Amino acid sequence: MFVICGEALFDLFGETSSAENLAFDGRIGGSPLNVAMGLTRLGEEAGFFGGISKDTLGEKLVQKLKHEGVSEKYLVRTDYLTTLSLVQKDEHGHPAYTFYGANAADRMITIEDLPEFAEPPLFLHIGSYTALVEPIATALKALIERQRPHTLISFDPNIRPTVEADMELWQRNTETLVPLTDVIKVSDEDLTLILPNESIPDIARRWLSKGAKLVIVTKGGDGATAFTEECEVNIPGITIKVEDTVGAGDTFQAALLAGLKELGVSDRTGLGGLDEAQLIRLVGFAVKAAAITCSRRGADLPRRAELEKEWTALK
Repeated sequence: MFVICGEALFDLFGETSSAENLAFDGRIGGSPLNVAMGLTRLGEEAGFFGGISKDTLGEKLVQKLKHEGVSEKYLVRTDYLTTLSLVQKDEHGHPAYTFYGANAADRMITIEDLPEFAEPPLFLHIGSYTALVEPIATALKALIERQRPHTLISFDPNIRPTVEADMELWQRNTETLVPLTDVIKVSDEDLTLILPNESIPDIARRWLSKGAKLVIVTKGGDGATAFTEECEVNIPGITIKVEDTVGAGDTFQAALLAGLKELGVSDRTGLGGLDEAQLIRLVGFAVKAAAITCSRRGADLPRRAELEKEWTALK
């Protein structure tokens, strides 16, 4: 099983309907929640660990998890409210987020709320602002340290300046998590925000030297680059008509994790031993998945049937 940890929320897409009014299209979201749903859509078993409100929006989040086949056994239901994220897109479909979530359910997880696993998950994935904001950030670090001897750890920094504007804080937190992490997926935009004076190859190699086994840097429409100790591969992007890029990184993350399992990766030795041909197929699969999401509105992640050709080619 994959266990995905972090936030579950509602994205509100704003559209101006008059000088005085702003209409909203509310969509279920949250980077980790998207990753969990992306995995089940690809036919994988996934559970979600996070705080979900008992309010009306929280009930909708739980119903969505049930509908998507994501295990609810690790949910922490609370009386705190659901985070709202106001999404505004530029002319290229790139989203900007404004979060309304201080003391919301997804942030108020503590060490006392950590789940127990009957069997260790194959992967434990964390990312986005719940890896930074307290008290959940401390709880997630404790969970990583507890599970790391038995479980592969995946991390997506997914920097959110509207949650925390201090880029030095994001940088320190990311660097703290790197030695605890086996797979790091990060966007070039995020690296520009937190490490503007380092080149992408230098960052990737430094993170590998600190203990990571696989570092993948996504570059939007330009594809992605994967780094291991032994090799580096570049996969170009796919030309499509972009509706928006909401959920593209989460789609890439879900496809990456599912692809690693399909390649037979079950431990750090297997992860570090991926060869160039395997990485090309793996990253190509994730790029294609992300492109499908970009062709649709919001975080509407693809299902396995839409990627059957690429899935079959993985091995």
